[in-house]
Amino acid sequence: MDHGPHVPDSALQDGGGDPGHAASVPPDDAGPRRANERRRQERRVADRDAAVLRRAFEGFSDGILVCDGEDRAIFSNPRLHSFFPGSPGVEAIQGWSFERIMREALLLKLVTGTGTDEPVDPERHVAQRMAQRRALTGRTVDEVGIAGRWYRRVEERIPESSDGSLPGGAIVTTYSDITDLKQARMEREAAKLEAERGAARLAAAVEAIPGGFVMMDENLNYLVWNSRYPVIGGTTDAVIRSHRTMEETLRFQAERGDWDHIRIDPARFSPAQIAATPILEKLIQLQSARAPGELPSAEERETMVAWHLMRFAPGGRPDGETGESAGTFRVADTGAVVEYRRNRVPGVGWVSLYTEITERVRQVEEAAAARAAAEAALAELRAAQDSLIQAEKLASLGGLVAGIAHELNTPVGISYTAANHLRTELSKFRTLVDENRLRKADLDEFLELVGEAANLLEVNSGRASRLVQSFKNVSADQASDQRRTFELRPYLDEIVMSVGPRWKRGGHLVHLHCPDGIVMDSYPGALGQVLTNLIVNSTVHGFEDGRSGRIDISVVRPLGGEIVLVYRDDGRGIPLADLPRIFDPFFTTRRGQGSTGLGLNIVYNLVTRTLQGRIDVWSAPGQGTRFTLRLPQVVKAEE
Repeated sequence: MDHGPHVPDSALQDGGGDPGHAASVPPDDAGPRRANERRRQERRVADRDAAVLRRAFEGFSDGILVCDGEDRAIFSNPRLHSFFPGSPGVEAIQGWSFERIMREALLLKLVTGTGTDEPVDPERHVAQRMAQRRALTGRTVDEVGIAGRWYRRVEERIPESSDGSLPGGAIVTTYSDITDLKQARMEREAAKLEAERGAARLAAAVEAIPGGFVMMDENLNYLVWNSRYPVIGGTTDAVIRSHRTMEETLRFQAERGDWDHIRIDPARFSPAQIAATPILEKLIQLQSARAPGELPSAEERETMVAWHLMRFAPGGRPDGETGESAGTFRVADTGAVVEYRRNRVPGVGWVSLYTEITERVRQVEEAAAARAAAEAALAELRAAQDSLIQAEKLASLGGLVAGIAHELNTPVGISYTAANHLRTELSKFRTLVDENRLRKADLDEFLELVGEAANLLEVNSGRASRLVQSFKNVSADQASDQRRTFELRPYLDEIVMSVGPRWKRGGHLVHLHCPDGIVMDSYPGALGQVLTNLIVNSTVHGFEDGRSGRIDISVVRPLGGEIVLVYRDDGRGIPLADLPRIFDPFFTTRRGQGSTGLGLNIVYNLVTRTLQGRIDVWSAPGQGTRFTLRLPQVVKAEE
């Protein structure tokens, strides 16, 4: 930089250089020379100050652009060009118009933001910026994105100087990097927004809780509650807001008389507990002094408040009530039943949930009453069913007796006829002997007759004896329901024989297939009742009137301790719609014709309960019916 010629101080002294003598200067030139020297000195100072100022601006942390009155660049510092990577250097843009500088930056796609979310439109941006600068009269501040970073841009118009050194004035634009500040601000705003959203979500979640909700700090100050909390407690949101602590709310409830009906029962506490709890002792004394029907005093109500607050103290109350608890209470003025649960959250305070369960309690009570009534009706129904089942069993035995009587009629009748005939012939024989007219032919004839009669008596009396024994065994087992060990094949023979009148009367056939040597430890009476009912069911429902049928009873040798007994008839079958209901009590297709609908129900209960087995049925119309019984060879002992 040009600082002007340096003039040494000796130039102002005389030729000898003697400081004590004045230089020999012509008197007429001394004044102008001093003025020129002064101007040169001032210029040197001004140039030095300008150089210092320029170096300061060049090293300034903000980017600086100065344009003259015609909006052409007259100064820019290196910092500005570092904000616009790839832009021309400091010297290159001297004299450029501001519009050209802008277009160069846009061409390099360096302007990335204008403070809005809209993308940068080059022509629109240029037009807007030029309009802003033409209208600029003072100072403007905005934010702009450049090369992926954000800057605070300050533009200020400098008026023309009075000395004419700045014709037309100037526009100074500075750029300050605020990326980190903006990021921090955006993060704060995002955090604030997230906090607001979190608070809104919390409020929505609290409000969505199905019941009353309240959160208190460690000092029982209310923090958060939903709109249902005051309603459930029989109060209002305004009351909660004006009574911001649990203690204030309890006092409000006490003054309202919510607890006037409560009297502490001293018998619930030991003398030591009462003596160790001054609040409890005082409350008992105050309540004991109050006459029935008399309202509590202010002192008693205040003591009741302290008694309620005591549950939040360490250790809780002597009656076991603590801050962390659950239970129910009834609101005094509404009668509503409220279920509550209160928990302590370390570092937060207390969280309480309140749910009105008045309707649920009513439903439970009604359900309990209905259940009791249903159980009573069921007991009556079971008693009636047991009576009907017993009657059915007795009817079955009665039918068995009638059938056996009918079967016995033939052998007993034959035996009786043979005995009478033998008596008549014996009388004749005795007469021949008495009259001494007996011949050898008469003796041979009589002996032959006696042999025939004895044979008839033996055969028919044996048949009758077997019928009686079968009846005795089957009827005794069905009547006693006793568990015993028995061989299966002979017992099945006895059952088939005992119900013979049932199937013989209609001309039906019964075929039994059972291996010998199978021994069961079970209930023979129940098994006999099952087969009897199945045979009766086939003869009554399975075989059409006038048509003889066939019944097959087959037993598979035990495998794994289980006996499989298959009962099959070739009758009319069961309609598919009726199959799911055949074991239901009182289901019958012949109601009004002597059927009770209990026969197969008894079969099912005896197989599944008494005999501890399973029973399945298959049938199709016109293809007969098959019952498959799976029975344990040894039943389990009754518990």
